[in-house]
Amino acid sequence: MTLLKTARFNLRTLTKADATIRYLSWFNDKMSKQYIAYSSTSIDELANYIESKNASTACLLLGIFHGNEHIGNIKYEPISYVTGEATMGILIGEPQWRGKGVASEVITASASYLKNNHSTKVIILGVDTRNHSAIKSYEKLGFKTFKAKGQGIFMHWSLI
Repeated sequence: MTLLKTARFNLRTLTKADATIRYLSWFNDKMSKQYIAYSSTSIDELANYIESKNASTACLLLGIFHGNEHIGNIKYEPISYVTGEATMGILIGEPQWRGKGVASEVITASASYLKNNHSTKVIILGVDTRNHSAIKSYEKLGFKTFKAKGQGIFMHWSLI
C-alpha cells in the first residue's frame, strides 16, 4: 500500500516479497558500496532486515517505486518522538535513476510526512565527504553541516 506519492514516485513500506535478487544486487554495485554502511549477502538476510525494521516503532523504511519498479529506499532510524529528530539514509539502487532528482523529490515528501505525522522537527544524516553530488543535493534542500568526523560529515535540516 502506497504511503506517499510524489510527482514521479510511490513510497511504501517494504515487505518480505520486496527482498529480490535485483534489490540484493544493489549491495554489489561499485557506487553503492562506496557510500552505504549496510550490506546484505542473501535474500533471507534481506527479508529479515526488512521485517526487523518494520517491527520497530523508531524506524520508517520505505521503498521508492517508479510504477512497479523498485528503484531505491529511504530510511529514517531512529525516529525520536521525544526530541523530534529523525536520522535519514537513502539509497538509489538502480544506477539509471542516480542524478535524476530522485533523492530531492523523495526526501522533501517524506520529510513533510514525518513533520505532519510524527512531529519531526529535525532530520539528521551522515554523508561521505567524497560524495560531492549527494552533499550538493542535501545543501539545496536546506541541510547544513554541523559536524565532521574522519571521512564523514553530519548534516541537519530544520523542518520548523
